[in-house]
Amino acid sequence: MSYWASDWKGSISRTMGVPVEQINFKFVKIDDIFAKYQKKNGIKYFEAISKLIRDWISVELTRGQRDLFGRDGQIRWYAGMVVQYVQDGDLRKELYETLRNQLDTEKPDLVFSHSLGTLIAYDVLRQEAVEGKQRNLILVTAGSQIGHPALLKLFGGRTMPLKVRHWFNFHNPYDYIFAYESIDIDGANYTQVETAFKAPNPIDNHDVLKYIGHTNAIFEAWSRIRDLMNLSEPDLSRKQKGLEKKWATEAFSSIKSPKKSTRKALLVGINDYPNPENQLNGCVNDVFRISEVLQEIGYDPSEIKVMLNERATSQNLRNMMDWLLSDARDGDVRFFFYSGHGAQIPSSDLEGDDNDHLDECLVTYDFDWKRENAYTDKEFLKSYSKLPYGAHFITVLDCCHSGGMTRDAGFKARGLNPPDDIRHRTIKWDPQREMWIPRELKLAGEKLFSGQTASKDRELYTGAEGGTQRFGRAISLWSDVDEYDEIIKKYGTAGPYMPLLLEACGEKEYSYEYKHGVTSYGAFTYSLTTILRQINRKKKQDKVSFKKLIELISDQLKILGYAQTPQIVGPKSKINETVPFLDI
Repeated sequence: MSYWASDWKGSISRTMGVPVEQINFKFVKIDDIFAKYQKKNGIKYFEAISKLIRDWISVELTRGQRDLFGRDGQIRWYAGMVVQYVQDGDLRKELYETLRNQLDTEKPDLVFSHSLGTLIAYDVLRQEAVEGKQRNLILVTAGSQIGHPALLKLFGGRTMPLKVRHWFNFHNPYDYIFAYESIDIDGANYTQVETAFKAPNPIDNHDVLKYIGHTNAIFEAWSRIRDLMNLSEPDLSRKQKGLEKKWATEAFSSIKSPKKSTRKALLVGINDYPNPENQLNGCVNDVFRISEVLQEIGYDPSEIKVMLNERATSQNLRNMMDWLLSDARDGDVRFFFYSGHGAQIPSSDLEGDDNDHLDECLVTYDFDWKRENAYTDKEFLKSYSKLPYGAHFITVLDCCHSGGMTRDAGFKARGLNPPDDIRHRTIKWDPQREMWIPRELKLAGEKLFSGQTASKDRELYTGAEGGTQRFGRAISLWSDVDEYDEIIKKYGTAGPYMPLLLEACGEKEYSYEYKHGVTSYGAFTYSLTTILRQINRKKKQDKVSFKKLIELISDQLKILGYAQTPQIVGPKSKINETVPFLDI
């Protein structure tokens, strides 16, 4: 450890501008603990690493970058320790006790952690925050995997504030050791510092010294840390002194001034898919009709953004979701509407999925039955799961995931049937009956809805057969029921944020198009907008809940003769809330 300990000391002292002799460094040794449990439990690194990477691979990682985990020994070493930490509860417990004892004994002013060390530090300090214990220390994390969805599951589905003096997180979006995700916390004592660097050798993007010595880290963190620790002032440049003076006047624990709530809406409609067989007629009209109604009930046109046809690619949708949700705070209203095809992508050994299941997705313009070119539940999850609980995020989906079909009078269903090579992943040959029959598809969390939870609720989240990762349900951040309840209590969370979903039809139903005279719309969208207009134009109408709104839409679709049953999914408290954007 001596060589890197010396490097850390020198780099930290230089960036703070404080002689190394003025700082008393203590290092917590964890390598021996990992080695002990690796030998004891015989964890199979490579299989476990592959599982974690394949399960939560981000679209930002190209196929070539994925392969790096297979051939680069140093990357496998880092990733292997992360996987071992995820899998071994006894290991996590001993690491927790080791660090907590060190904090009690040493009472440090500053805790600096890198990579896996950030998980251990967060584990201890978050549990202490739930207990009400506050540490008068500054935490610095660098190259942290805390924000990665595969690791969030350990901590109750989301990151929460810590009871420390201040927490600085150095973030590099090019750090592919599971550290490219930001840590999003809205707190007066939290600062994320963007320390982006990109090297030819990807392992160098995880280099602790590059994090410590990054220009942004020096000007936005280390100088403030030195002031907070009351260390003597070095010989600073005039520019840095100006920044220091500004920061010295900041009240780190001051209460933020109240922010006026904001509204944003993102509307997506795709008629003109590249394959003529997949073209629809009413999706663009749906978008304009929704926009009309939103403006009638108070939205300003500048609060609404639209994506249509060839502009609605998977990457553009990811970018626009960032516009929609990245700045959402308590009280804000965010509205997402999608009109187009839906689909279910089966898992594939070639794509490295361990569990046979179906992933529901929105069919973007560039959709080709690969997850990289689709907007899947996991993509959506990354956008909404970290929202503050007090935000209102309403998602309306006029599509279906059961495949497409044509109805009498040319009304089309808004779902795609998979091509035969994709469909092969969901069926198997039965030699006794000499027939192709469905495979058994299962998600990892088989106990997710065991015990008191009704089968109807289970179907809403994992499908009738239990093998579908349904869109917008945050299934990937849940554990088995007993463990999940224990985790959210342990880390003081209410789980990942859940949006309120209004869907055009049930799991095995179809979302049909409707012709209003000669103009095509989605039957669900037309009914929704008609009812919203009726409600909004009545001067003395009682408040309407989302639950009641879905009932009214369902009744109208039945009157029109459509065999589709709109669904509402989300926290029960939100389902029973009054529709917040109605001007009544």
